[in-house]
Amino acid sequence: MLIEKFFVPENEASELGLKAINMSRLGRYVALAGKNGAGKSRILRKLENYVQDREDNINFGQDRIIPSIPNAPFKAVRFVPKQLVLTDPRNSGTNSLGQAYSSAKVPGFNNYEVNCLRYVQKIQIRWWNTQHQHFSGPPEEIDGALAEYDSLQKLTSQLLGTKFDINSDGDVTIFGRPVATAGLSDGQIVILQLCIALHAQRSQLGSTVLLLDEPENHLHPSATIDLLKSLSELADRVQIWISTHSIPLLAYISSIEPMSIWYVEAGTVRNSGRYPEIVLKSLLGDEERLSQLHAFTGLPAQLAAINYATQSLLPPTVIASGKADPQITQIQNIITKLRNGSPLRVLDFGAGKGRMLEGISAELAGTEQRLPDLLDYFAFDEINHDQGLCEQVIAAHFSDTKGRYFTSRDAFFNHKDNGSIDVVVMCNVFHEIIPNEWLDLFASHSLIQRSLQEDGYLLLVEDQRIPVGEKAHEYGFIVLDTSHLRTLFAVKEEDVEKGYFHSYDQNSDGRLKAHLIAKPLLSRISSETRKNAIEQLKETAKGAIKRLRSESPTYTNGQLHSFWIHQLANASLFLSEC
Repeated sequence: MLIEKFFVPENEASELGLKAINMSRLGRYVALAGKNGAGKSRILRKLENYVQDREDNINFGQDRIIPSIPNAPFKAVRFVPKQLVLTDPRNSGTNSLGQAYSSAKVPGFNNYEVNCLRYVQKIQIRWWNTQHQHFSGPPEEIDGALAEYDSLQKLTSQLLGTKFDINSDGDVTIFGRPVATAGLSDGQIVILQLCIALHAQRSQLGSTVLLLDEPENHLHPSATIDLLKSLSELADRVQIWISTHSIPLLAYISSIEPMSIWYVEAGTVRNSGRYPEIVLKSLLGDEERLSQLHAFTGLPAQLAAINYATQSLLPPTVIASGKADPQITQIQNIITKLRNGSPLRVLDFGAGKGRMLEGISAELAGTEQRLPDLLDYFAFDEINHDQGLCEQVIAAHFSDTKGRYFTSRDAFFNHKDNGSIDVVVMCNVFHEIIPNEWLDLFASHSLIQRSLQEDGYLLLVEDQRIPVGEKAHEYGFIVLDTSHLRTLFAVKEEDVEKGYFHSYDQNSDGRLKAHLIAKPLLSRISSETRKNAIEQLKETAKGAIKRLRSESPTYTNGQLHSFWIHQLANASLFLSEC
C-alpha cells in the first residue's frame, strides 16, 4: 500500500459537504460504500487533490496524507473510462498511430477514446510486419513485437472473452468486424478501454493510487471483479481506492482484505470492520431485503468462516504499519519502561519492512523525544524479500546504517558481540514458526540466546485472534496465550514474582497480548514442555468452539469460530506427529 492514513480536518471537509475524515491503517484496497450523495466521490476528489499537492510540494498534501514509506513519490490516477465513442483508427497515418501509441501509455484516461484503438492498430501492424518472412530487423525486435501482441491478446481474452484479429485490409477486428463498427455494447466499450489501458500503462502504474469511481457502471459484476484481479496482477505496486454500490464487488474485496470496507453516510466515513450488515443495509434498504440477500448468499458468519478457511491455505501476508497501530504502541510503552537512561538495544526478529521501527517513529512524531534516544535498533530476517524497504526505514532514522540489518546468525555475530542486545522483539512472528524449530530457536547456540545480555528479555507480541487465516507452515499457525507460554517455558510463580515473566494486555480484552520473558527462562523449553503447551492449546480451542456454537451467528463469531477450528486442527496435526 502507498497511503496508510488520510486526514481531512473539519474546516476543509465542510467545503465539500463532508465531515472530518480520519482514515488510518489503510491497506491495498480502500472501498467506499454508501448511497448516492453520501460523499464517496467527493472523498476521492479530495484525496486526488492532496496527492497532487504532495507531488507539487504543497504543504496540504504533505500534512494530510501519511505514506507507508516516508518521502516516497507516488501519484493518483483516475482509472475508469467515461467516453463511449471511440475514434476509428482506419484512416490514421503512420505518424498519428505512433503518437497515439505513446499517448496511450500515459496513466489515466485523458483522450483515451481517441488513442486506444490506434494503440491496438500500431501493435497489430508491428506484429504483422515482424512476422513476415522478408522482415530484416533484429531478432529482439521480432521477439518484442510478438510478446507485446500476445500479452494484449491474453488480457483481452481474459476480460472481454475474445481476441483481436486482422482482416485483409490490415484493420483491427473483433467479433469478425472492424473494432470501431463492431456494434459493441457500452459495457464492452468500457472493458475494451480498460484492457488497452492495463496493457499500455502497466509499466507506468508503479507507486500509483488508482481511483475507481463506481467502476461497476456499464459492467457486469464479474467483469468488475476480473478488472480488480488484473490490476492486482499487472500492477502490484498500486493502491486501489474504489467508490461503489456493488455488493458483489464489496464481497470480493472483503474476502481479500476484511478491514478495507469504509461506510459513507451524510458526509461521514467510518470503517465497517466486522459489521458488513451496516453497508448491506445502506445499499439494500430495510431488513426484509437484507434477509432476502442473506438467504441467497449466506449469513455473514458463513462468509467469515469461508473467507478464513480459504485464507488459511495461503502464506502469511505483510502487516502494514501506522501511527494508530496498538501493537506498536504496546511495544513502545514496554521499551520505554525497560529503558534506563541510555537507548535500549533492540533486535527486531523477523523485521519485514521495518514496521516496528516506522511505527514507533510515527508514535514519537510531535513529541520532544527522538527515536535514537529511545532505542538502538537492529533488524534480523532470514527471508530478505523486504530488505531494501527495511533498510530505507533504518536510514531515515539512523545515520550509521552499516551493521543494522542481518539475514543470518553468523552475519550478526560478524558485527556484534555476545550479549549485545537488551531486548529481542518478535511481533506477530512466533506463530509463523513451525513448532519443530522452537527448541533450536531458543537453544544456547541460537541468535536469540547468544545476542541477549544475561538480564535481557525476549518480547513476544501476538494478536491472539489473528483476523486473517494463514498457512504459515505445514501445521498452519499456532498462537500461544499466557497460560500456554507459561507451560512452554516452565514458568513458576516465583519467576513471576522475580519479574522474569510479564504479560501485557493492550486493550484489556485478551486480544493484543505481549509477553516479556527473561533470558534464563528460554533455556527451560524442552520437547516435553512444547508438547504440553500445544496439548493445552488444543483444549482451549475445544472450549472456545463449544462456547461460540451457543452464541449468535455474527460475522465476528463466524471468524472466531474458524480461527479456533484451525487452532484445534493445527495443534492436533502437530501432536499426532510429534
